[in-house]
Amino acid sequence: MSANEQLERAAAAKRALENPALQAAFSDVREAIVHRIETCPMRDTEGAEKLRIMLRLLNDVRTNLEGAVTDGKLVELKIQEDEAQKKRRFALFR
Repeated sequence: MSANEQLERAAAAKRALENPALQAAFSDVREAIVHRIETCPMRDTEGAEKLRIMLRLLNDVRTNLEGAVTDGKLVELKIQEDEAQKKRRFALFR
């Protein structure tokens, strides 16, 4: 993935994470899963395990979006570092 693609992906992920509708959706889904875990019969270990997996996957989606934002910040820093290094090189020839 190119630097521009990573920056675009990071911007899109940041917009998604800041979107109130998506934040509410994450919260609502999490609450629903937790409620189902709490009300799951003790003997239904398989069902409870599937619900815990759902909760883990929901968290993984958020983590993936946050990772894209972090990757974008690292790409921005790398670009700034490269530009500063180029300026220093050209300053030597003046």
